Order: sequence, then structure tokens, then C-alpha cells
Amino acid sequence: MVGTFVYMSAASLAFPYEGIYLRRSLGLSMSWIGVLFGVVPLTMIPLQVWGGALTDRIGRRRMLILSAWMGVVWFVGFAFVREIWQVAVLVAMESAFGWPLFLTASGAMIADLLPPARRAEAFSLSRAAMNLGVVVGPAAGGLVLATGASFRTLFLLAAAGCFGFTLLTIWGVKETRAAAQADAVESPEAHARTGYRVVLADRWFLAFCLVALLPVACFGTFGAIYSVFLVNDVGIPYGTWGLLLAFNSGIIVVLQYPLIRMTRGADRLLLLALASALLGLGLGLSALVHTVWPLIALMAVLSFGEMLLSPLSASLVSDMAPAAVRGRYMGVWTVVWSGGMGLGPSLAGFSMDALGGRTTYLLVLVVGMLGGLLFLGLRSAQRRRLPVAPRGAQ
Repeated sequence: MVGTFVYMSAASLAFPYEGIYLRRSLGLSMSWIGVLFGVVPLTMIPLQVWGGALTDRIGRRRMLILSAWMGVVWFVGFAFVREIWQVAVLVAMESAFGWPLFLTASGAMIADLLPPARRAEAFSLSRAAMNLGVVVGPAAGGLVLATGASFRTLFLLAAAGCFGFTLLTIWGVKETRAAAQADAVESPEAHARTGYRVVLADRWFLAFCLVALLPVACFGTFGAIYSVFLVNDVGIPYGTWGLLLAFNSGIIVVLQYPLIRMTRGADRLLLLALASALLGLGLGLSALVHTVWPLIALMAVLSFGEMLLSPLSASLVSDMAPAAVRGRYMGVWTVVWSGGMGLGPSLAGFSMDALGGRTTYLLVLVVGMLGGLLFLGLRSAQRRRLPVAPRGAQ
């Protein structure tokens, strides 16, 4: 958890300012920036799947170290890039072996360390650590730039923070993959039983992933697309958007762990249905807002949906996964999460051009509610699959 906070703080020191740097310093158009940060990462999804297999074969710790080194390469590269193709190479490398690989390896490590009953709480702590880093990092980055420092200096400081996370992982984190699991995965006979065939044959897991794409895509619009909608359609100032983001992160830092601990033992599919509905309501009802005050309440609603969605879905995936292929399951889940986070803003952007911002976010409301209904459908199907105890059994 400490490493997660350090890594996220270091990365968020600079990543909120990357688009501004590309626009102002390199003179790239917004279309090219959208291609770099939207299309290029999607082309790297097959390598993210491979990262799940590497997590099983080589180990979680080595993958964490690799992802941290990619952070160093990413920010050092950004400090010195001058051509668009150089930026594209950096984005491709980071999308394959950077943050997505960290999510896969750290998720597998959390599942290795804790029994199923406590995993949701652990994932909630990880989420809280990430959001605390998002609070600290951009604020520190803004202070650095306010002193007159250059973007290059900011990127090099972020690289130094990622290097610090690398040292923390090398010295303070032990490998969690069991020796027996390593032997099983490395044998050719076991590979036939534990490779991606197992994942692709798990229809229940694949159905869960398809349904989860809906709330993740809703949440994916929360970044650049939602901010454009609020500023252009609702008419809030840039500064107000920053305060709303801080409010969102603050809620998560304070309430993430207590909320998941309080819901321990509850039906996770039912809670995920609620999460999808809350995300749809928090984002979608913004289409009916014309002043800033209702947005505060809607941001709280959205935050509760976010707090439920991420840790509960990750813990449910970890429970579905056999130990020998846990990294592969988490790798596929990372692909689903990354795909939804890319698919949401892409479709919302086209919709905003064609239908307008308010109509688009009414559609987001529909998608969120549909995700809730489908999670309820999965819950009903799961209950029908459970064996019925004989009458009189204790």
C-alpha cells in the first residue's frame, strides 16, 4: 500500500500536465493528443494479456519492478521528446508494461496475500492509496510549476519518484507466488491445463467481464470528456472542476476502506449492481443540471459508485481465478478495465459531437442502469446454479 501511494503520487505529479505540455510546448493538435492517449493504448491490449501470463510465470514482484522502470522511462522520455513519433513510442511502451502491468501484478499479489473474505478490504485500501496519491501528486506538481520550474523538471521529478518506488519494491516487497504454483505453471503438461484456455473456458467469468464493461465505460467518461461537458454545457469554471475532483478524491480517501469493511459479507453482485446504478445516476443526472450546487451531490453519488465498483469487482475476479492462473485472470480484468476506460470516452466523444453533451449523458444514465440490471441478472443466474441442500440438512 505504501508503494502504491508512492507510485501514484510520483506519476500524478506530472501526468495531469502531459496534455498541456504536448499542446503548448510541442504544438500538437487536440486530435493528435486524443489519438496518442486513446488509440495507441488500445493497440497494446494484446501485450497487456501477455503481461498476465508473465505475472504467473515470472512472478508478481518482477512485474512490479518492470512497471516501475517503465514509469522512469516514460517520464524521462517525456522530458526530452521533440517529435510525435517519440511520444507514440513512449505511450505504447507504458501502455504495455507500465500502469496496466502494475494493476495486474499488484492485484494478483493482493489476492495471494489475503484470504477471500478480506480481499475486498485490501483492494479498497489500494484504491484509497491511489486516490491519496492523486490528491498529493497534482497539488505538488502545481506548486513546482508555480515556482517557475519547467515541464522538463517536473517530468524528471516524477521519474525520480518512480525510481524510488522501484527501490522500495526491490528492498521491501517479497514474491508472493508459491513455489508449488511456479512448478505447476512452468511444466508443459500443467500449462495446457492452466493457460488462457482455462480463462476462455470460464463462461461465468467472461459474462461478468461483459457486464462490467458497462459501468467501467460510464466511469471512463469521468475524465476528459466529463470535464469538457461541465465546462462547455453546464458552464462551470475550470477552477470549480478542480474542486469537484478534489472532493471526489477526498471522499474516496476517507470512506473507501470503511465502506468496504461495512459491506463485508454482503452479496457482491448486488453491490456491483448498485455501483453501476450510482455511476449512471451521478454522471447521467448532470444532463439536467444548470448550476454548480447539484453537482456536489451528484459527485458524492458518483464517488460511492466508484468506491464499490473497483475493489469489489477486483476481489470477485480474484476469487474466480484458480491460484495457478491468477495472474492471467487479473490480466484479462486489467484489459476489461482499460478497454472500458477507453471505450467510454471514445463513444461519448462521438456522441457529444453528434447529439450534444446533455443527450450523451442521459445515455450514460441509461448505460449505468442497464449495467445494474444485468448484474442483477447475473446474480439470479448464479443463485440458480448453486446446489440446493437436501431437506433437513444443517
